[in-house]
Formats: sequence, structure tokens, C-alpha cells
Amino acid sequence: MYLSLEESLTYEFALHWRDDSYRPNLTNVDWTCFAKLLTHNRMAVLAAPILKRVNASIPNEAQKTLKEQIEKYERSASKLGDALTKYLHVADSRRIETVVLKGLWLCEKIYKNLSMRPGGDIDLLVRKHKVDACLALLNEQGVGQYWHNLMHDDYFTRHHLHQQRCTRDLNIWFEVHWALDHPYTLLTVDYESIFARAKPAQLLGAPIREMAPPDLLLSLAIHLVKHAVYLPSLVGRENLPRIILADGMLMYYLDVAEVIKRHVDINWDLTVQLAREWGAVDILGSVLLTCKRYFNAPVPNEVLTALPVRGPWRITKSVMARVAEQELATFDGKRISRFWKLMLASNGAFILRPVRLLETVSYFFPPADFLRRRYGRANIFLRICHLAKAFLQTLRFGWDSIYFGIERYLRLKRLGEIASLFNRLETDL
Repeated sequence: MYLSLEESLTYEFALHWRDDSYRPNLTNVDWTCFAKLLTHNRMAVLAAPILKRVNASIPNEAQKTLKEQIEKYERSASKLGDALTKYLHVADSRRIETVVLKGLWLCEKIYKNLSMRPGGDIDLLVRKHKVDACLALLNEQGVGQYWHNLMHDDYFTRHHLHQQRCTRDLNIWFEVHWALDHPYTLLTVDYESIFARAKPAQLLGAPIREMAPPDLLLSLAIHLVKHAVYLPSLVGRENLPRIILADGMLMYYLDVAEVIKRHVDINWDLTVQLAREWGAVDILGSVLLTCKRYFNAPVPNEVLTALPVRGPWRITKSVMARVAEQELATFDGKRISRFWKLMLASNGAFILRPVRLLETVSYFFPPADFLRRRYGRANIFLRICHLAKAFLQTLRFGWDSIYFGIERYLRLKRLGEIASLFNRLETDL
């Protein structure tokens, strides 16, 4: 498919950033466009050595755009790194086994550069019964419930996958996960087995538990598709490279590709087995296929054969095609409808993009494979029981959304703060 010069160079940079001999031809580059494209996809730090190597003549405005992201990521890496190290040492002394997800773990272990893509927060995975102890520890360290826009903890405990905490200045955020996705999906992740396979390791000189490569790959793929919800529906689309750029997701795919390149001894048989047991075949299959096709990830063909991407229902595929069209329209500077703005919006109160509610339909009427994974067998009786359970869960979700939404609204009004669900978080990392 057609990519502009700047779009092609963005993929080139991602493919060759480790190669010191790589010298791109930057003649006729639209630097305003290229700088915006790189920063939109979180690639300023990655691009900096390449641009320095070729002594690129970059206009001041584009230089400023790139420099601002680089400096932001350097500040973020420093602040988040200090906060994470402080937490990890105490967590280890209190026997709170902690897996560090994404962000700084990838920066140190995969990219060997803490400023590469530190993220806006620190994602931790702990056992569910350790969440309260983890939150108490963070509170002792000055990381608490200081952003009042969030819903009550009980709402997140019942319906989501993590609790959020931050410092008073809102500059340092922790997300304490007990799961990789919300409970109304077809995933059946065995979290105890993740911790059983995890090995003691060090991050920033502090003790952590490090996931086995199969678990790491699956966690990254699940997180990616949680944001790039369209991928299993559109993995075969010719314009997928532009959709990835439009969504600002290139570094997420590069994370997976780089993990595969650095872990040449990945146990692919176990990876495929876990994808099947967790109900993540479409998720992992679509991510691996994309990483092999566009990022040269060395994924064996037999692995892709073992992880066929069937995609969701037809109506979901149709909606996801519209999602991609809207992302591309925004990317190209075109207007999109208010309806699609709402469907694609994220907010600090509910976390969940409205478009992901499509998953609830498949959760109500799951395939037999899900019933066997969840309940050990599949029959009409279990199907009816699960439908009733899903219905009651949804009623509880609706009631809690109203109840805690009102509680949040009254709390913000009492504090004299804006009560909109779409309050923007302004920080100065």
C-alpha cells in the first residue's frame, strides 16, 4: 500500500534503530510532519541517535517538537524510576511479589535506555489478595488517592483490573493490577501460574519477579489489543500500517517484536498452549502476524499456523472497520462525527472505551471453548447458567456505575472541582 515518505521512514527507523550503520535518506522530508509522526508514536528518543548520526538539518520547530518529548521522557524515567525503586525494596521486605509491566521494565531489559518509552505511569502486577497491602505501602510512600476524579475503589475491584494511585502533584502514577483485562471478556488467564513461572530478578537495582517469556508475550499482546481493539478484525487490511501510525501504537508493536528478537529461546509450544488456555489465540495470533509482517519479528510460521486469527462476529468486524476509518480521518486532519468521538473516548472515571462494550455481547453468548475453559465442560445447562450470571453481573455493573457515578459527582462538587466524566489530567512530568 502507499505510505508517504515520512510514514515509510517511521517504519524504517523502527526496523533499523539498533543498526549503527543505518543511514536513512532524509532528502525532501517534511520535517513538521515527520516530527509530529515520530512523537505521536512515542519515537523521539529512538529517532534521536539516527538523526544525529546523519547530521540531519532539522528546522527549529521540528527540533523543538522532538526535544520536548525527549526531555519529557527523561524526566519521566527519572521520577518514575526513583518511585519504583523505593516501592520495590519495601515490597520485597514485606513479601509482596511484584511483576513490573511494560514501561521501565521494557526500557531497561529490552531497549537498554530508561528514557526510550517509560510510560506515563508504573504498572504493577500483584496477586489479588496482596492488592490492599500494595496500596497501603504506596500510601505510606505518599502515593495515594489524590486525583478525585476517579471512581470509588469498590467500583474498580468489582468491574476492572487495577487500582490507581498518584502523588499529590499528580506527576507519579501507579496502577496496581491483579488482572490483565476487565472481567467481561472471554479471557481466562491463570494468574497464579504466571507467578509460579516468574523468576527472581533485578530492575533498577531492586528485586522484582520477572515473567517467563511466554507470559511476557501474552501480557504485551493483551495490553496492545486492549487499546488497539480493531486489530483482530483488521489484521489482513492492506492499510494496517497507516492505521497503526494513526493510532499512535507503533511502539507497542515494536515492544513485542523486540522481545521476540531478544529472547531467541522462547518456548513457542508453551506460548501457543497458554494462548489457547487463556482464550487469547486471536489476540496473540494477530499481534504476532503483524509484528512478523511489518517489524521483521522472527516468529516461526508453524506458530502462526497454530494461532489462526478468526476474528470476532461480523457486526463487530464492521464496527471495528469504522473505528479504523475514524482513526485515519483524525490522522489525516478530517472531521469525525460526535458519535464516533464518544465511542472512541477514554476517560479517567470509567477507564473503558465505549467501543469495548461490544465484548460484552460475546461474553453473554460465548463459544463452547470459553465454557470449557471457564467451567470444565460445555453444555446447554452451563450456557444458560452463564447467561444468567452475565446478566446479573451486567445489572451490578450498571447499578454500580450509577451509584458510584453519583458518589463521585457529589464528592467533586463538595470539593469544588469539575464533575465531568472527561476531566483532563494535567501533569508536568
